[in-house]
Amino acid sequence: MSLFTARGEEANGSSGIDLKNAYIRLKKDQDSAKVRLLSVTDQTVGQYKAHNDYKKNIYTAPCIEPLGEECPYCVALNSGVEGWEKFYPKKRMIITFVDLETGKVKAWDASGKQGESVKKQILQYEGNKDQFPFKLVRNGEDTDTSYSLMPILSPTEQDTKNFEKAKEVEVPEDFLDSVLIPKPRKTMIANLANAGFPVEDFFSADELPEGNGGQQSSEEPVDEEPEEIGQSEIDNM
Repeated sequence: MSLFTARGEEANGSSGIDLKNAYIRLKKDQDSAKVRLLSVTDQTVGQYKAHNDYKKNIYTAPCIEPLGEECPYCVALNSGVEGWEKFYPKKRMIITFVDLETGKVKAWDASGKQGESVKKQILQYEGNKDQFPFKLVRNGEDTDTSYSLMPILSPTEQDTKNFEKAKEVEVPEDFLDSVLIPKPRKTMIANLANAGFPVEDFFSADELPEGNGGQQSSEEPVDEEPEEIGQSEIDNM
């Protein structure tokens, strides 16, 4: 089973991969990455749902219900406990590119709205993806953030070499599943406890955290930026 709820053009809205280097991360306005575009397929674009509440210090984590497991974060959402009624899993997308700087396949993770926009741009540039390298550019900060693809019409000699090499790179069949790693159930419960949720009322004793509970992973595959998932994303569920 997979965490993804849709792939390829249907995406509306463990392989030993180093997650620290598996993602394209654009942190501030006008940050960019030089990439080769890949056709939109089930291997290159995936849609999933994730919970987060930055005010509670709970960072983006995939909902694990698609795996056929009870999701502790969904338990909190449906608990009736005040303050957790908006803890919905919201749509996110992962889109795959070849990073020209490293020559490696990399994932780019975004909110549903941002991902949809970039996916549409990729489809528009389908006829040019083997002619030009592109830049994936971040525009704006905080809640006013969008992303655009810009063809590099006058590439440097090194850009051209990197682009030609990138044409030979293939996306591993399991790449998307390998970069989207669910949090362990106990970690999710510990995070709920740290956020003040009465975990003892909803989970078995052997699942409850000891002491102060769990901590957020230091290897979050997703950029932990509040602007990436706004309240409006609930509408894109």
